[in-house]
Amino acid sequence: MLRICSTLARDTSESSSFLKVDPRKKQITLYDPLTCGGLNAFPKRGNQVPPKMFAFDAVFPQDASQAEVCAGTVAEVIQSVVNGADGCVFCFGHAKLGKSYTMIGKDDSMQNLGIIPCAISWLFKLINERKEKTGARFSVRISAVEVWGKEENLRDLLSEVATGSLQDGQSPGVYLCEDPICGTQLQNQSELRAPTAEKAAFFLDAAIASRRGNQQDCDEDDLRNSHMLFTLHIYQYRMEKSGKGGMSGGRSRLHLIDLGSCVKALSKNREGGSGLCLSLSALGNVILALVNGSKHIPYK
Repeated sequence: MLRICSTLARDTSESSSFLKVDPRKKQITLYDPLTCGGLNAFPKRGNQVPPKMFAFDAVFPQDASQAEVCAGTVAEVIQSVVNGADGCVFCFGHAKLGKSYTMIGKDDSMQNLGIIPCAISWLFKLINERKEKTGARFSVRISAVEVWGKEENLRDLLSEVATGSLQDGQSPGVYLCEDPICGTQLQNQSELRAPTAEKAAFFLDAAIASRRGNQQDCDEDDLRNSHMLFTLHIYQYRMEKSGKGGMSGGRSRLHLIDLGSCVKALSKNREGGSGLCLSLSALGNVILALVNGSKHIPYK
């Protein structure tokens, strides 16, 4: 899916000359701004560059509201998660295009809430509806992990909330573990029970507040390289009517990821290129490999 940054709308006449958005057909058309004076203008002879067309599962134009984006991206995923599948929603792109605004939004009004708070609200609403219809029991737990800095450190963003009663306030570190079936998995992060949407929203606020990218002493590099993985773990149980009246159930997860800009300003005296963020195209290759179930994941 594609969301077009609202800053393009600052000069509508300039942007509309090379970009045409068709939300109904779910596609955009790009025209060469050097050879095209407008959508109806013919390119100069000799310099003719044909327009490029790209189709998506959804296209959100500059004036699309947060509610439209949330409904168009996360509603179907939440339905699948309650049905027992794992789901993931994230957005990536260049710096200062509104990725965090799309995922988290602003809490100054309901209209500005992003995908993560909307997903929390809708998930609990759907769970309550499912409880009434089927009698299934649900338990929701929350975890939040940050990947930050050049070394890509892992931090449990809810460790202070989880260990609030402990004197040292320390929790065991989060680490990656290679699972032979599921691939690389995060281990040891806190999973805190959220009986209500309000409690889950409280954990989201706590995670955002403890994020390295939100600290006062955070430099531009840390801000750029701060990624938050906010996960809702949904456990559901059903009483079996047939047989001996046993119990069946399982766990599904909804991963909601706020990526940093994924772009690193290259230093002149870099040491062998270590610690540099991947380009967006490289990240795209990683995502495609994961989605397609490739045996080899690049840049692992």
